[in-house]
Amino acid sequence: MLFNSYIFLFLFLPLCLGGYYLLARCQKVKPAKLYLTGFSLWFYGYFNPSYLLIMLFSILFNYAFFRLIIAARGEKHGRIPGSSRFWMTVGVISNLGVLFYFKYYDFFIENVNAVFDTSFMLKGILLPLGISFFTFQQIGFVVDAYRGEIEGCSFLDYALFVSFFPQLIAGPIVNHSEMMPQFAQIGRRKMDWNQFTSGVYLFTLGMVKKVLVADTFGKAVNWGYSNVPGLTGVDSALLILFYVLQLYFDFSGYCNMARGLGWLFGIEIPVNFNSPYKAVDIVDFWKRWHITLSRFFTRYVYIPLGGNRKGRGRMYGNLFMIYLLSGIWHGAGWTYVLWSVTQGVLYILTRMWQIHQKEKKVGSAAAGERNLFARKAVTVGGTFFTFVYFSFTCVFFRSETVGQALEIFRRLFTGGIAAPAVSMTEGFNLDEFWYVMKLLHLDRLPYSQMYLCGVITLVTLVVVFAAPNADEAAARFKPGVWNAFVTAGLFLWCVLSLAGVSSFLYFNF
Repeated sequence: MLFNSYIFLFLFLPLCLGGYYLLARCQKVKPAKLYLTGFSLWFYGYFNPSYLLIMLFSILFNYAFFRLIIAARGEKHGRIPGSSRFWMTVGVISNLGVLFYFKYYDFFIENVNAVFDTSFMLKGILLPLGISFFTFQQIGFVVDAYRGEIEGCSFLDYALFVSFFPQLIAGPIVNHSEMMPQFAQIGRRKMDWNQFTSGVYLFTLGMVKKVLVADTFGKAVNWGYSNVPGLTGVDSALLILFYVLQLYFDFSGYCNMARGLGWLFGIEIPVNFNSPYKAVDIVDFWKRWHITLSRFFTRYVYIPLGGNRKGRGRMYGNLFMIYLLSGIWHGAGWTYVLWSVTQGVLYILTRMWQIHQKEKKVGSAAAGERNLFARKAVTVGGTFFTFVYFSFTCVFFRSETVGQALEIFRRLFTGGIAAPAVSMTEGFNLDEFWYVMKLLHLDRLPYSQMYLCGVITLVTLVVVFAAPNADEAAARFKPGVWNAFVTAGLFLWCVLSLAGVSSFLYFNF
């Protein structure tokens, strides 16, 4: 079920909220949790009932390992015996094995056939939605149990932890320490109307980002990637720009909607994006983009590998491993590997430079004042470079093959300069705006089909680089007549635009 669908907005969500708060008002703690869990399972099973069976098996399997780990720890009165390490290891490997089978088996066999000239059959396995997210979430839970950070957890709380529908399909990736205390308050606290109204506002902003912005740029991106051989240099440049805007507004829009939905139920879901395109360098960027995935790899891979405690060479190797795994996590393909390598290489080079600068002697305060303009120029230049670099690397992220990505780069530099293709810009001519242009007779001017494309792109870039992000706007939201009017207007605009809506990009991961 999609957040941006009629069945979710006008059937699922009202029923879920109504029943949940009715039970909570009567202080029915377990029934309220069970009700919310049941609706979460309906939300997931709506896509495909077979997906639901896979997730239910995953929940039962991991909860069993959690109980085995807790029992093994109890045998030694809190010390970590070998049996608990054994169950943790088996649990993690089993989760990774399931993920490998569904997500990487065919990719692995394809490469085996290519390298060894074999002819093993591909299975054509259908990837269950959200499996990367809820598998990582459960791996974290199992490891934390082994570390002694979880003393106990009922099966109902665990099932809700895994299946809670706002963040189930595409994150953020949450951990037990930030969710379980909140689940414990279900049915024990009253509705916070300020949080509820802020949640409606944040959900609406997320839907605007997805339905009105990301899907509009997505039309041009889909056309461009379907017509790569015919792209001009200008078309290729616009394609690269449009995709990086689509990707951000699509994924961050989902996360805003997830957080907004969490607030409707009185539950705080962690921020996953913090204006990443304002980052001054790639290190800053990855502190702002997909924050919970970076947190997962840092906590469960980087630190256990030694982090920065075993010398700089080891640290750089650990960092590169993190980015390689991040690319593999996103998808089964060499394009994702190349994308992750481009991120990791620049990240390591940037960290080397930062360490070098830190070790240099700091200049006087007066010198710092004299260099104020230079520092601002470096900040602007760094932000521009980081955005352009990430945009270029995302060509690999979006392309179906490495060859297609290289062809886009070739067309960028050899395709010549010409007006953008009409098919690329016509998706921006939304009916509501085109009607205004016709009233003003702007449609009669030369190249009128490009005006809206230019205006929408320019406004989007201003929002990305200069405006507060949705989470910041929601944090400052205050209930009032004007805010209610704006929120209702934006919500209605999105609802009227749902006919041509698409699924979220990160559903593929």
